[in-house]
Formats: sequence, structure tokens, C-alpha cells
Amino acid sequence: MKRVFLYLIVLILTASIAQPLLQVSSANTNVRHTVIAASGDAAPAGGNYLSSSFANVALNARQDVAFDASVGVTTGVFVGDGKTTTTTALGDSFGFVSNPFITANGDVVFDANDSDTYRSNGKSIIHLVSSGDPAPGGGTLSPAGGSRVTNDNGDIAYTAFVNDSTATQGVFRSDSTQTVAIARDDISPPTGGSFLVIGNPALNDRGQVAFYSVMTGGTSEFGIFRGEGQDLTPVFVTNQLGPGGQTFADFSNPVINTHGQVAATVSFTNNEAGIFVGDGTGTGTVAIAIQQQEAPKGGKYNGQFQVPTRLNDRGEVAFAARLTGGTSPTGLFRGDGKSTIPIALVGTNAPGTTGTFASFRDFQLLNNGRVAFIATLTGGAGGVTTANNTGIWVGTSDEDLQLVVRTGDIIDGKVLTRLPQLPLSGQLVMNENSIAWVGTFGIAKALVLSRVLGNDEEE
Repeated sequence: MKRVFLYLIVLILTASIAQPLLQVSSANTNVRHTVIAASGDAAPAGGNYLSSSFANVALNARQDVAFDASVGVTTGVFVGDGKTTTTTALGDSFGFVSNPFITANGDVVFDANDSDTYRSNGKSIIHLVSSGDPAPGGGTLSPAGGSRVTNDNGDIAYTAFVNDSTATQGVFRSDSTQTVAIARDDISPPTGGSFLVIGNPALNDRGQVAFYSVMTGGTSEFGIFRGEGQDLTPVFVTNQLGPGGQTFADFSNPVINTHGQVAATVSFTNNEAGIFVGDGTGTGTVAIAIQQQEAPKGGKYNGQFQVPTRLNDRGEVAFAARLTGGTSPTGLFRGDGKSTIPIALVGTNAPGTTGTFASFRDFQLLNNGRVAFIATLTGGAGGVTTANNTGIWVGTSDEDLQLVVRTGDIIDGKVLTRLPQLPLSGQLVMNENSIAWVGTFGIAKALVLSRVLGNDEEE
């Protein structure tokens, strides 16, 4: 089965506002919730957050949460920690601002007008790329909206159209000093022929970029390559043989870790599929899960693997899969090619409740193996109703899962009525200690930071 996976889609305000630490009122006393921002709250630069706010959130290890918001007739990017909130940028100066990312040291990268990208250190704002900038190799750039990814150095990779050049498109990486061409469609891929489509970049902290491509005239029609600005390394390409003798056909969007390993869902020429991790050496490709392979806790993987796919620096992949022949139709797993650990299975008990899992949505994976995910519960049993059938859980396996929050919980006197609906919502992020998420409370919306307390911590 073949399909093209492509989604082509300096004013610094230092005013801050204080917000109190807000605790949950629910049965789960091992979690402390802090409301970072809520619709109707006063924004630090004036006006109030609207209910259309908090489309994208980001979290660093210092518990700083970056978010975008609609404020009155403009937009803004803000950073809060539950005590103070500061303004990074307002649309009054940049146009429409959105899609923040926050680095470990607190720098914030954000987009303006879906084409330009900037980085702020809290004192000054640096331009990273704008439409019309010179393209390495000739021509000018028109970044494709929604394609930008960011690493913890504050560097970005993105897909861009190229104007006034022999190239029409490419993948590029920019920092505060230079822009580097990772791939252009006027330069042949390592497999020969030419690029027809280049996109869906993934970026690690070493500056390596993995991307998906469609090609013509060479030995492969589809491929995932990795580059740093010079030679490209094929990681997965059409007609490549997998470690089990499979012949690769097409690929999903790639993800990349700090070591340069790349993970993707791969379809085979026999219309089956699997999830693989590769390093581009030709011998380092590892099968994580393959259709009809035995799954932990019974059954076999069946049908296409579901998005998203998450990869950590240990080479572990978190993935959702449909199952057949067992007691559960769907499961959430974490594997490294040597062992696979079940995180949660549809039909099994959802810890912290008397209900059972019905489905899974977005999930995140940390380097320590912890997985946070949104799930729904089966209605009509164990007291589950439409008012309390969705929650967030975190754990390294199905043996240590903890409930973080559930619809029906009361936070700051308001009832949580809804959690993010989409598998790639941009509204569920985590670090080693906490989970940031966006929830609906009746007609209001709030961005909440939830910390799962250890045994030596007090609420």
C-alpha cells in the first residue's frame, strides 16, 4: 500500500501576574494540579484569555509552560509556572503568533503568521526565518506553515518552497546565525533520480534532520533520509529489505532521537506493515512490531498501526496497535525490538477507577520509559458515564499506571468536562515530573500542570 505522508500545510513585555497554586478536589490525592492559565483570566499585557486559547502548549524541565492564546482582538505567546506569567510576544507586533516551544533554559521559539519563526530569551527576540529570506543554494524561502520542528537548543527545521531558483522545495535548518539546506529538489537523492516531494522533518539536539520524501527516476519511490547539511543518509527506502526479509514500500512521518536513530511505520509490498527503528548503517534496522506478530498479553498485531509513534533516546518506541485473536482489540505498548511491554489494553481495568479502557488518544514517551496518555472508558459499567469517561494516565507499564486526572474531577471549584480529542492535539506534553494538558470546564478552557507526587512528597 502506497501513500504520500506530507503535511504541507522587538517587543518584550515583562509584566507578570500572580496566580495561586490550585489543588484538585477528587479521589486522587497523589496528584497536585496547578492552573497555569484559564479563559477569562487577565493576561499579563492586558485583556483576557478567550476560550479559543491554548491550542499549543510546551513544557520544559524547569516546569515552565509556554502557550499561545487569543487575547481580545490579538494573539499572544506566554510563559507561566503557576506563580507568574510573562508575555513573550503579541500579535500587535508580529501578526498572528502561535505554536510555542520552550527550551531547557527557557528560550521560547514561536511562529508568526504561519511563515516566520522567532526565538526569545526573555530580553530580546531573534529572527530565525522569514518568508523571502535567501535560500542556501539560491532562490528565496517561503516556509510551509505547520512544518516547523524545534530542538532543545532552540534551532528549527522546516519545509519551505523555494522561489526564483532551479529548486522548488526543500528542507532547511536555521539557528540564530545561519540557514542550512538539508535537502533541495534540484539535488539528487542518494538513491538516484530526483525528489518530487520533501517534507515532514524531525530534528534532534545534534542538528540532525530526518525527513520523508517521494522520488522518481531512481531505485526507490519513497524514502526517509537523515542529513546535517552535507551528505544524506538513507534510513528507510522503497525496496529495502527488513531484518525479517520484508520488502519496504512506503513510510509514515519519521521521528528521531538524540543518537540519530529514526523510527517510522513501514508498509510492505505485501500490504502488511510494521514499526521499525533504523540508524542508516544498513545493519542497525530493528523491528519493533510487525503485523501478525504475537503481542504481549495475547493476540496478534492486526491492521495498520495507529498514530502517533513516539521514540526516546533509549531506542524505545511507544505505539498503539489493533489486535486480533486475543481478549483485547487494541493496546498501547512500549518496545525496543528485544522486548515489548504493555502499557494499557482496551477492556482491562483503568487504575484509579472502577471502569475499563475503551480507546486511546494522544500519548507521550519519556527517556525513562514513562508513557502518559489520554484514554476513554467503557460506559455503563463501574459507574462510568459520559460525565466521567475520559482521563489521563501515566506509567512505565500496565503494572504501575497511575490516574492523573479524569473528567468529573473538580479543580479550583470547576468540573472538568472534556480532555483533548485528537491524537496529535498539541495539548498534552510531559517532563520527568509533570504533565501539562488543556481541559474544558463547562464553557471555559484551562491549561493545567499536573505533578504526580512521590512517596516522600506531600500534597
